[in-house]
Formats: sequence, C-alpha cells, structure tokens
Amino acid sequence: MERNFSSARIERYRAARAGDRVLAAADYARNLRLAESMMPMLNVLEIGLRNAVHRRLTQLYRKEDWWREWAGRSGFARVLGSVNEAQSKLIARRERVTCDKVLAELTFGFWCSLFNASYQDELWKHLRLAFPACPRDERRRRTVSGALNQVRALRNRVFHHEPLLWLTPDLNEQHSKGVTVIEWVDPTLAAWLARHDRFPEMWSSKP
Repeated sequence: MERNFSSARIERYRAARAGDRVLAAADYARNLRLAESMMPMLNVLEIGLRNAVHRRLTQLYRKEDWWREWAGRSGFARVLGSVNEAQSKLIARRERVTCDKVLAELTFGFWCSLFNASYQDELWKHLRLAFPACPRDERRRRTVSGALNQVRALRNRVFHHEPLLWLTPDLNEQHSKGVTVIEWVDPTLAAWLARHDRFPEMWSSKP
C-alpha cells in the first residue's frame, strides 16, 4: 500500500492507529467503502437541485436558456463565465449545444453559487421555491447556502479520494445534512433515495 499509495497518504491512517499497520490498512479499505456509499446521496442531491433550480429560473426569465438574461451584467459575470465554459466544452467535444447538455455540464459549485449573498435580491425570492418542503423558519438564503456548501465540501473530499473517517462534523452527520436538503426539494425523492442508499448500513458496520 505504501509503495502504490505513498507513505505520506498512509501515514494519516497509521497515526490514527498508533502505528498499527494492519488496522491502518483496514481503515483505508473502510474509507474506500464509505466513499463509494456516499455516491447515491451526492448523485440525487446534485441532479435534484439542478433541475429544481432550472425550473425556477425558467419560470423567472420565461426561457429555458435563462442564462442569456445575464449577458452584459457585471454582477453575473462569474456565473455566466461558467456557462460559457460549459458550452465551450460541448463544442470541443463536437456535441450539440442544447439546454439539457449545458445544464448537465455545469458544476455543482455553479449551482451552489447561485445562493450566494450577491444574488439575494434578484434570485433568492424565486430560488427559495425550489425547496417547498423546507420549514419556513429554516428557508433562509444563508441556511440553504450553508447546507449546500457543506455538502459541496464533502463531495470534493469524496471525489478527491481524501480521508473521511475523521471529519468534523462526522460523516454520518454530513450525510444526514445532504438527505435533509433532498427532503427540502422533495420528500418523495428522499424516500426513493432511502431504498438505494447503502451509507447507513456501511456506517453502522464499524470495525
């Protein structure tokens, strides 16, 4: 493992086990399984959020390519740049530039950024409707943005193959936060996820 994954990478696990190499190797394997089990929640949240936001912005601007309404507006330059980059990637791959493909190409960070304070005046009163099941006392831009950015940080750790065993809050709490956001979008979607989500079982089977 040290030869293929590097000593520095394994050291975090070995230090947590007071130098015990066998337990460190077991923890590394457990980390792999936990990362795998996070995928259903992350998948459902990202795609569900994307489509919920798309519906609200389509209604707001009365067009599916709503990002065109941001052209020439300095306050939207950054997010519009992300859209342009997504379109350029499609063109480079010789794919048709359609609304559906642009939406799929946009990153999770893009969708999270739409809940930043700088867009509160124009977007929040419409985007809050993407969370119809969110309790009224929690349906505030700062609360939603904070939850989304917490999940985004977790997603990045999972996708970059980082240790998940020593997170604060712990992985179970962060998974629950993601499920909560999905429930805000649609409780029936969260119920569907529960039938395919192996994380609770994986988390409870501690070594």
